[in-house]
Amino acid sequence: MFQRRLRARARAALATLLGLAGCAHGSARGQDGALRWRYRVEVPAALDRLRVEVCFPDGAPRRLKIDEDDAEAVAAVSEVAADGGSARLDREAAAIVLGPLPAGACVRYSVAIESLLEGSGSRLHARVGEVVSVDPRLVLWRPATLYYEADVALELSLAEGVSASVPWPATGEHRYRLPVTSLMWASQAVFGGLTHQTVEAAGATFSVAIVDQPRKLSEAGVSEWITTAAETVATLYGRFPTERMQVVVLPFPGGGGPVYFGMALRGGGPSVQLLVSSEAADHAFPGEWVAIHEFLHHGMPFVQQADAWLSEGFVTYYTEILPTRRGFRSESAGWQALLDGFGRGRKDGAGQPLAQASREMHDNHSYQRVYWSGAALALLADVSLRLGVGERSLDAAMRHLLRCCAKTPRVWTAEAALRELDAWAGSPVFTELAASWLPRAEFPELGPVYRKLGLDVIKGEVQIHPSAPAAAVRRAIFARPSGRSESL
Repeated sequence: MFQRRLRARARAALATLLGLAGCAHGSARGQDGALRWRYRVEVPAALDRLRVEVCFPDGAPRRLKIDEDDAEAVAAVSEVAADGGSARLDREAAAIVLGPLPAGACVRYSVAIESLLEGSGSRLHARVGEVVSVDPRLVLWRPATLYYEADVALELSLAEGVSASVPWPATGEHRYRLPVTSLMWASQAVFGGLTHQTVEAAGATFSVAIVDQPRKLSEAGVSEWITTAAETVATLYGRFPTERMQVVVLPFPGGGGPVYFGMALRGGGPSVQLLVSSEAADHAFPGEWVAIHEFLHHGMPFVQQADAWLSEGFVTYYTEILPTRRGFRSESAGWQALLDGFGRGRKDGAGQPLAQASREMHDNHSYQRVYWSGAALALLADVSLRLGVGERSLDAAMRHLLRCCAKTPRVWTAEAALRELDAWAGSPVFTELAASWLPRAEFPELGPVYRKLGLDVIKGEVQIHPSAPAAAVRRAIFARPSGRSESL
């Protein structure tokens, strides 16, 4: 996803790490389905190929497939065989076709890593030094019909000297339970030279893997950085929004800001990937905004990419709010950061309605327009809730989204998420805001809200009027909740 300090070379290096979510599948068992299967994946020291075995204790389906239509992933497969029956790769149909197999039969195949790195499919994979990152959806072939209730497990067999970082819940040493989202949504399995550490912060366990590349950032610095970001996010929710998280840190040559790029992934479990400057030292990381931004994504439902104005916009709003609440800057500096962002959003874009800009964001590169328009709508919603009846705020709305919806194995539309929030609020505040601004090419109008809050912008600088009609609301937006702890 777009970050305002992303450098061109960092974007090129990390383009291979971007992935798209798959779609949900069936909910009742069909002729070509299976509910229980087991993977075993051998990872050699050369990191040139993965040897995969998948066994079906209750009987095998007739076809195996991968979730994405990816020609390179199909081309990477060879050596297909099965116990007690036939198995062949149908490249045109992008399927492994199985003959009748007895219960307990296993299917074996090999995946060539370099083939995954070639062509358009390479955006889901990367090789950095002696480390390889792959999207499991393109390696783990599975029954053509996938069910949410499927019971899937995996065992890794790692060559000596090879380490692994995966997002899945562990059931033993190198053994994992695979949530069905492992085979539906983008994620990363990373193999090779990694430095591992565990960080306990804000009620969550972070399994951190640092790619073995030159860096000034120490392990102690990583711990302080992750802890600070987690505790900052916890000021919104009372604790960190997930119990565990995979974090992959990739040092990249160069100076400048400490973190070039971040990406939140959900397949198989919460995960964040962070590209950091190899020249940045420990002191530069605590309080930086990229890790906070990516962590915040895991407190929201998985919103479809076409509705990025909601998922990215609300997260962008809190990316600016929360560091101020933690005391990393003053209230006036916090408002300045928000208003500067709104200014960038107002200047960006191709004059499209917000809904269209959001749908076509990656094609038109209208990131600033989409992110900051969504953040502006978040501010408008927050002020409207705080001025209404009862103890309402966008903070409370975000906590509701976490409790009701963030962990559901589905992809949400913005409409569905906003209707859920309207039901919680007892009024159509969210859907009315969206209906008002999504069809329009203008940036959301914030002048009336600024005046209520007591904010003036003079030559680009924010001035605060303490006696404004909604001065208490203005102060509350940047005030850290005191003694608040909610059960999540």
